[in-house]
Amino acid sequence: MATNTDYTLSSSNSQGVVNKQHGYLTMSAAAITATDSVVFTTGFRPRKVSVVNITDRITVEWYEGMADNTCVKTAANGTRTIETTNGGITVSANGFSVLQNATLAVVVASKVLAFEAIA
Repeated sequence: MATNTDYTLSSSNSQGVVNKQHGYLTMSAAAITATDSVVFTTGFRPRKVSVVNITDRITVEWYEGMADNTCVKTAANGTRTIETTNGGITVSANGFSVLQNATLAVVVASKVLAFEAIA
């Protein structure tokens, strides 16, 4: 698995609070490789992560205690599922990553994503 770095990222601590970070990124028009991940460096280990594909209205969330590479997914029609086979969010000591799996469909070429990570 590789890390995708073909995007534009803007992020900041929330009002100077160092254990909360939010921002957005715009994916390039390049093709997405399903086994790659987008890595978000926050400087802390998040206990809650939310990533929203604003363009397609898809949200994935990870909460402390969930397994790596899983998430709660909310589709545009409001259907909520627990993703355990299509990938998801993996948390690390300094941030998190999101798998670009096509079925998960949150990281997609030419889309705008917003994120929030809370320690």
